Amino acid sequence: MKGNWKKLWGFLLLSSILLISLTACGKKEKGKETDNSVVENGDEKDDQTPTPEPTEAPKDLKGTTIVIGDWWTTDPNPEPTNKREEDTQRYREEFMEKYNFTITRANLGTFTEYAEIVATSIMSGNPEADIFVMHAEHIAAPLQQGLLYPLETLENFDFTQEKWNQQVKEMMTMNGHTYGMATGRMEPRLGVFWNKRLFEEAGIDPNLPYDLQAKGEWTWEVLEDLAKRCTRDLDNDGVPDVYGIASFSKDFFRGCVFSNDAKFIGYEDSKFYNATGEPNFLEALEWGWSLYEKGYHMPQPEGSEWDWFIQAFIDGKVAMQCAEQYKVGTWKDMDDDWGFVIFPKGPKGEMMTVFTENTVVMPATLDKERAEDVAFAYNLYTETTPGYEDEDWKTQYYTLFRDARAVEETLPLFYEPGHGTISLLAMIPGIDYGDVTYDLDAGALSPKEAVEKVQAQWQAHINASNGEE
Repeated sequence: MKGNWKKLWGFLLLSSILLISLTACGKKEKGKETDNSVVENGDEKDDQTPTPEPTEAPKDLKGTTIVIGDWWTTDPNPEPTNKREEDTQRYREEFMEKYNFTITRANLGTFTEYAEIVATSIMSGNPEADIFVMHAEHIAAPLQQGLLYPLETLENFDFTQEKWNQQVKEMMTMNGHTYGMATGRMEPRLGVFWNKRLFEEAGIDPNLPYDLQAKGEWTWEVLEDLAKRCTRDLDNDGVPDVYGIASFSKDFFRGCVFSNDAKFIGYEDSKFYNATGEPNFLEALEWGWSLYEKGYHMPQPEGSEWDWFIQAFIDGKVAMQCAEQYKVGTWKDMDDDWGFVIFPKGPKGEMMTVFTENTVVMPATLDKERAEDVAFAYNLYTETTPGYEDEDWKTQYYTLFRDARAVEETLPLFYEPGHGTISLLAMIPGIDYGDVTYDLDAGALSPKEAVEKVQAQWQAHINASNGEE
């Protein structure tokens, strides 16, 4: 029996060894088969041509031409003058080819004709353009007349995007609809230009306005003193040959008003109101008018055109001029060097600029399909050229000014809190800064009389804008 157990254990031990060996061999072979299978399957996949995923065809605008109307374009396709303009032109050509459309600009008429052209063409059902650029003075009437398209209803506009100017959007949103738009930051606007040569000849540091602006000491009192010192009778005939200042009255008195914490039109309790009778407003007019009374402001030459003051500054007959920043183009060929600062602060206010942003609108008569095509195209047109997303906004201004201080000190100041404002006067159709300022400029009325003159006239227009009889 004992021998049988030995034989049995020997048999079981041998069987176990064989079983383990066979199992191990089986696993090893199975692994080899799996590896070969992976390689073979991989080879099969390499031999197969992948099926491309379907892509959506680009939107096709079917060769349409989209027109942007304005009052200043002289050449709709100007030759680029720098690399950025070259890149922008190339970028626009690429997307116009891709989506099969053309977008171009057109001069529809002079500034004085423009508003009527826009209104009459829209009312006729045949608008002169698909997109109109509107000056602040021209926007109120077509808005009130219901001639503008509600832009937020278009799928191809997303006004939450950073590129859209939110101040303009808010100003142009009425009863839940947005009727106007603009891109980027507000354009630099109202300030004071001065002739550096005339300052030097009057014994004044030609960079003094910059230094005073930097220290926050650029005031009405200083500007008046500079105007006095620059008003000079060079040939002793009793008549000044050089004056301290000459400006368009609407620009000069607008600067006076807003730099003294005043305004032409106010807004309170969801209603517009006439603010010209407030103390700060009258104080501002009185000071501005005093420069005329003291002989520092050059009088209009007899028989001259309304814009005589522009050539007077170019010719070096006046030392300073209150004007908007875009006048740099007018001064570009001027022999004398010039500088540019913000409007000085009054006793009740701060150094101040007044933004008057152009607003882009679309005619209400466009059908939905056409409006969407226009929105699609304009959205592309207003995109930043690839490669320039991080460019400093000031870069484009360096070539426009005669010195870097205007770009590096004055322009950034415009965007600091408390130094820039928007006038609401443009929201009231039928009234104008000139209703107050023209008589002051002509010496026909005093500030108090000029304000009294517009009270009844303005109130009727304000009531209409407020929806009151």
